[in-house]
Amino acid sequence: MTYTALPKDVLQNKPENYFPVLCFEKKQLVCFFVLDQGKDKFKYTKNVNSLLLRAFSTNSDKTRKGYATLALKQLPFFTKIHFPLVTNIILGVNKKKQPAIHLYEKTGFKNTNRTFLGPKGPQKILVLPI
Repeated sequence: MTYTALPKDVLQNKPENYFPVLCFEKKQLVCFFVLDQGKDKFKYTKNVNSLLLRAFSTNSDKTRKGYATLALKQLPFFTKIHFPLVTNIILGVNKKKQPAIHLYEKTGFKNTNRTFLGPKGPQKILVLPI
């Protein structure tokens, strides 16, 4: 959890513009993330019809079992239902997290060739068209 917030911390201090998403299998939490509708997205994009993906994590005993891939591949469909005006999802991922970058790109996120200096170092900015 070096590069992202723990789900319990996010949920306890959830800003109004956060839309937390919890992914379960058989009553066990497997993945968690937040879709942020707030102004922080403008650090990454000028698109007002975007969402910022934050705090993506997978339960440690469920990694490498396809849950993160499945959750991210379903994200466009989920977004169209819950946020019909959204045209893309943007995120920043620490450049040191090559497995995470690979996961995001494998599930449709595109490299914008832009970076953002985050609190833990430079982040690649990726976008998922909806």
